[in-house]
Amino acid sequence: MQPKIKASIIGITGYTGLEQLRLLLAHPHVEIVHLTSRQHDSTPIGEVYPHLSHLDLKITNTDHNQVGADSDVVFLALPHKTAQDVVADLHGKVKVIDLSADYRLDDVETYKKYYQDHNHPDLLKDVVYGAPEFHRDAIKGADTVANPGCFALLAQIMLHPFAGAIEHADVMAVTGSSGSGKSASDGTHHPIRSHNMKSYNINKHRHIPEITRTAKIEEAQLNFVPTSGPFVRGIFATAFVKTDAEPTLYKDEPFVRVMDTVALANVVGSNYCDLSFEKTEGGYIVQGALDNLVKGASGCAVQNMNLMFGLEETEGLAKLSPVYP
Repeated sequence: MQPKIKASIIGITGYTGLEQLRLLLAHPHVEIVHLTSRQHDSTPIGEVYPHLSHLDLKITNTDHNQVGADSDVVFLALPHKTAQDVVADLHGKVKVIDLSADYRLDDVETYKKYYQDHNHPDLLKDVVYGAPEFHRDAIKGADTVANPGCFALLAQIMLHPFAGAIEHADVMAVTGSSGSGKSASDGTHHPIRSHNMKSYNINKHRHIPEITRTAKIEEAQLNFVPTSGPFVRGIFATAFVKTDAEPTLYKDEPFVRVMDTVALANVVGSNYCDLSFEKTEGGYIVQGALDNLVKGASGCAVQNMNLMFGLEETEGLAKLSPVYP
């Protein structure tokens, strides 16, 4: 029998950390070692999140180097800009999957444009970009993987069938409130969001360079309109693609489903990404949907872990059916 993978989560109390735990608990080859948070040292997880009161697990403030020494893989569910130094400390000592944006871009100038100066610019090219549909072989041999952004992964999966043949793409993507994290703000507070839609960071969103890189287009060839929707989970996107090419449709991707019609309710709670393609005069209308916390974050991270440890890529995810209704 294969020994279980010793897995730890640094930053357990955010939504992606909690989702990571939910998925790892259902994985047949994983043993949880550390769950860490600076705010809740030596606290049963059920005291912080009562829905997990059945678990005999404690949150600790264990130093990240000790977490790495005790683990086979460490998932970093830390805020953006916080993970940089932790990744640098752990790189090469333990397998790391970083769910923040800190190592998604391999060009320091692009990173600076969309984020800030990077503390470890030389490490950017050593970290593998963790989109399994496009970088599977590199992920298999990686020590450290940077999970894609949720908007970015959906848009990449939608546009990649036309990669290198896109004249222009207009993408509007509507995301649920969980994508804003657990700390409420004026724009994400439920009494406002529950009956509202608004767009933000139009053509300035930090996921744009991830999208253009995979679609093989320049930023001037993309209009990207991220929009807040009045629901909790998921992203629903529509892309108007100007192209003379026919799409190369996905056939063997375990979590990409090409459908006649895309509906958010068909993917929420699962690791699936659904797509539809409608031919128009001068191009295609592509629609796509995924759960931002699963396929857009923690589920993709489990895919990456499976690849890094030589497991079936679908292990622990294939039986994760969408929550319907």
